Amino acid sequence: MRRPLPRATYSVVLMSALAAGLISGCSTSGTPSDAEPSGSGKAQASAPASAESLGFTPRRLDLPVYDYQLSPAQYAKVAEAKQVLVTACMKRYGFSWSAPTPAIPRQDRRYGVIDLRAAQRYGYHLLPTDSSVAAESGAATPSKEEMAALTAGQLLDGDTGESRLAAGYDSPVKRVRGKAVPPGGCAQEAERKLLGRDDLRSEAGVVSRINTESFSSSMSTPAVKAVFAKWSSCMKKAGYDFPDPLQSIGSADLNVPAAPKAETELATADVKCKESVDLVAVWSRAETSIQRGMIKKKASATAAQRADNATRLRNAAEIVKKSG
Repeated sequence: MRRPLPRATYSVVLMSALAAGLISGCSTSGTPSDAEPSGSGKAQASAPASAESLGFTPRRLDLPVYDYQLSPAQYAKVAEAKQVLVTACMKRYGFSWSAPTPAIPRQDRRYGVIDLRAAQRYGYHLLPTDSSVAAESGAATPSKEEMAALTAGQLLDGDTGESRLAAGYDSPVKRVRGKAVPPGGCAQEAERKLLGRDDLRSEAGVVSRINTESFSSSMSTPAVKAVFAKWSSCMKKAGYDFPDPLQSIGSADLNVPAAPKAETELATADVKCKESVDLVAVWSRAETSIQRGMIKKKASATAAQRADNATRLRNAAEIVKKSG
């Protein structure tokens, strides 16, 4: 029996990513700069790797909750529009704002690696991008004035639409360089323009909980437990001893820049066993059933979120078009 690779806390990382919408789809409650602005450095995330450059088209799952989240491509469009809005707003105060574009994952890793060619070439590591632009060395940290204009010293609770004071602020910032600051700063001003309303309450939290809770619940269903057992048996024949796919991927060291041979061999065996026992189909059927029930119970909230997503996309397209 082959010895497992060094263990990592993949299950924790996966659940965090699911909650943030980074694997199955993307959160619609704002960009990362709302909570932790990236500053005015000139770093930019590279574009997703094309199918041509990879040699294959990464497989994506089809789950009911995805209908209520922005897809990675849609999220990128909204993020682009928000960057246009925030940049224009910050310019009013004399700031040249250029936050990094958020990295948008191309592959669906909800059930671990599910593409054989990805496993053979990259193991459990994320797929590469066409180009990689590293953050500029010594990029400027945003000044207190910049932060004040960006956030007005407030952080938005997307569920309630209410703002709370950020650390280091005793009261909301009203003026920067003699000019009035909109409620919530440039970040929340951008959100209001994207949603086309002043009320920033959102049902994204409901959708996010469905996304994460259905995943957890699905692993306890008889069908998924049974297919995990079949997968584990297949893996033992290949020389590995793991009870389920999350334990397998959790054994890899994803902090190293590239997958070592032992990792690609493990990931390849993982995917081949998934295919031999039809794991992805079985697991997705179980989770689909759970999600449909959860969505039905929250029909009003999920419908509202889908409508908000459509509004944000429509407004984002118009904003980017007008920006030239």
